[in-house]
Amino acid sequence: MLLPLADIRRMIDDLQEPTRSIVILIIFASMRVGEALAVRWKGTLRDRIVVDERVYDDEFDEVKTAAGKREVPFDRHGVILAALQRMWKRNTKFRKPDDLVFANRKGDALDRHNLLNRHIKKTAAKLGLPKEVDFRSFRTMHASLMRRLGARLEVARDNMGHAGSTGSITLDVYSKTWWDEGVDAVTRVVEAVFAEPEGKEKMVIATPLKDLPNGGNGVEWEPFW
Repeated sequence: MLLPLADIRRMIDDLQEPTRSIVILIIFASMRVGEALAVRWKGTLRDRIVVDERVYDDEFDEVKTAAGKREVPFDRHGVILAALQRMWKRNTKFRKPDDLVFANRKGDALDRHNLLNRHIKKTAAKLGLPKEVDFRSFRTMHASLMRRLGARLEVARDNMGHAGSTGSITLDVYSKTWWDEGVDAVTRVVEAVFAEPEGKEKMVIATPLKDLPNGGNGVEWEPFW
């Protein structure tokens, strides 16, 4: 399920928290929903998120593959960072390094099924979007946007945690993804979703970043513990 850019923006604007911030991590950081729900504060660094765990129905384990264990960059506009900081302000009781970023009132992992039915499906219906829209749809959108915006295969592959293609050993073994290139690719995806109509250069973030140092640009994530 692929949505037009305008509809992706509408979904982000209308979704309730914490689902809104989870979807932002899925679309822009290319995280699976189970990976997003398993992120702990100790995995949120100055400029990236460490992905090494997943959760499904309260069962935690390591990510499925070696490629799935990865680090995903923040965009240069502070959209991903802002999502994390909203959760920091929201979850005042659970701020220790091992606490979950997306914790319920008991500090446990949120139920993806409840979030899907209560937030994703209802918002899609409200906006007149296809009923098939789900968490997986947003990850598919990331892959599509990366391809549309010219990101190299290796960059998209590393961001999404996919194993290397068997088609080219040289490509997989010797071609390394440059971190700045990954940051650029994620930033372009953010800009495509939040771009002004008619190609205007000004960009409006759905969630104002007025509370972030430097307006979210070049900000360094400092753990608060």
